Amino acid sequence: MSDTAPHTRGAGAGAETAPRTWIDYGTDVVEGPPPSLVGQLIEAGEPFWLDIENPTGEIIDQLAVRLELHPLAVEDSKQFGQQGKVQIYDSVAMMVGFGLDPQMRKPVEVHCYYTNRFLITLHRAPSPALDALRRDRSVPPLLADDPVRALHRLVSSLHAAFPAFVLKLDERLDTLEQRVLREADDDDLSQITAIRHQAAAMRQTLTPGRDTTARMARVMSLPGATPDSHLYLEDLSDELLRIVADLTAIEERCITLLGLQASLSGNHLAVVSRRLAAVATIFLPISFLAGFFGENFNVLTGTAEKGTAAFWILSIGLTMACILVTTFILKRRRWT
Repeated sequence: MSDTAPHTRGAGAGAETAPRTWIDYGTDVVEGPPPSLVGQLIEAGEPFWLDIENPTGEIIDQLAVRLELHPLAVEDSKQFGQQGKVQIYDSVAMMVGFGLDPQMRKPVEVHCYYTNRFLITLHRAPSPALDALRRDRSVPPLLADDPVRALHRLVSSLHAAFPAFVLKLDERLDTLEQRVLREADDDDLSQITAIRHQAAAMRQTLTPGRDTTARMARVMSLPGATPDSHLYLEDLSDELLRIVADLTAIEERCITLLGLQASLSGNHLAVVSRRLAAVATIFLPISFLAGFFGENFNVLTGTAEKGTAAFWILSIGLTMACILVTTFILKRRRWT
């Protein structure tokens, strides 16, 4: 469980981050602790929080032996890609929760093992929430006094970034809504769809955890729980319910905005079609007159179409009369 620096496998192969480990106990935070330190803390019965970023299968196997973790829980932590859940294995509760990455774009899956003796968190990607909690140094004292409160503090820290994530999506939708009302285009449509997919993906990630919060009451059977512990467990349930509801509202707003964009696009197309129809209607009688007086009959070319007066009356006069009469009729019937 020692800490090593990140390394790169080779050119073109991509970067692979080595495991990083922190242990928080008493008044100390040790980065890259030796395996013997974990054993000493267990034997001494001193509460500690062990956080491992990008753990390998070998590290998880070492933890399983030292902390007597259940094989099913170990298998889940080796695979990751789990849904939110709470499972009790003898005196150890295994919880899968989610936070956000440093860019606040993707969820970070966190596996948490909890008893009244220790708290272990495993995650593949960096977690700003856990980093901030470690700097705060509030978990070990809570583990000693009320382990459920320590669990509540940790999970609440993971959830703390989601309101800002929802607010960011909401502000983007506000901007897009103003642009759609002014002039909708295909770029706005793609951005609205992207926001909807992002909210839907995050909601689908968190919903299983929301649905399994009813099982959090089983944590009350573990050693270290106090009569007030259920209040903290209910608070975690309320947090997930609120976050999922906010994400659902974002999705619904996206659907409404997509409908508005389609409606405005349809109205714009109808206006353009109506204007083109009006122009075609104006030129229809003009085309008839041009064709009629363009026929090579003697009665026209030899008599009616002689002189400048005939040009102004038959060509210009009739054309302008057709335009004015047709425009008047179209405006009266509100076709323009």
